[in-house]
Amino acid sequence: MTKQLKLSALFVALVASGTAMASEAHTKHGYTVDREQTVVRNNYGECWKNTYFDKETQGRIECGDATPVATAPQYADETVSLSANTLFGFDKDNLRPEATETLNALAQRLSNTNVEAVRVEGHTDFMGSEQYNQALSERRANVVANYLVGQGVASNKISAVGLGESQARMTASCEAEVANLGKKVSKAKKRAALIACIEPDRRVDVKIRTLVTKQVAPGQVEGERPATEEGWIPGPASNYHGYTRP
Repeated sequence: MTKQLKLSALFVALVASGTAMASEAHTKHGYTVDREQTVVRNNYGECWKNTYFDKETQGRIECGDATPVATAPQYADETVSLSANTLFGFDKDNLRPEATETLNALAQRLSNTNVEAVRVEGHTDFMGSEQYNQALSERRANVVANYLVGQGVASNKISAVGLGESQARMTASCEAEVANLGKKVSKAKKRAALIACIEPDRRVDVKIRTLVTKQVAPGQVEGERPATEEGWIPGPASNYHGYTRP
């Protein structure tokens, strides 16, 4: 083959290769696309399919050739723990004046439309009778929930429950700490030391469930409200703030 024929053959091969690449670049899973890889549409707004289009494997939702797959909603769970000493006086169930700043900021967060459910849990330390602690924790939980509703949190999203001393965590370690003070320390000082040590058990936990959304297109989000789930959707009405735990 002469040198001129070889060059001609090489030129033809390059043209053919370039044509194939250009053709491939302007197709997208059976659709014709422009230089920005956007599906081209005709005058009727329909996606322009090429001869290789296969609806079952290449259909696109935005072209009306595929059905969106339903996905289960996703949630994020968070617990905000508030010291009862910040909210209430010792052995009291009326809010301190300084507690309103903390609760106002929390209410603003809970007013987000993505917040699906809020459960307010009251906790006490182990001192006192179990029955008394249970009642105190219930009153405190309801006071906090009622305040949040008063600040704009939807009453149908919030519930309250008192757990008393059932989840006290500091009992054994704090008793041991007080015992190490020795016999020379008075009972009054030991009691004060014990009360200070078990402070973390005197708290109100606010459990928040938030719907997670994801961006699917500019200005659009994907998500849906949940089905009823035990422990989160508020139950029958109560005398405190309209709802209580199921």
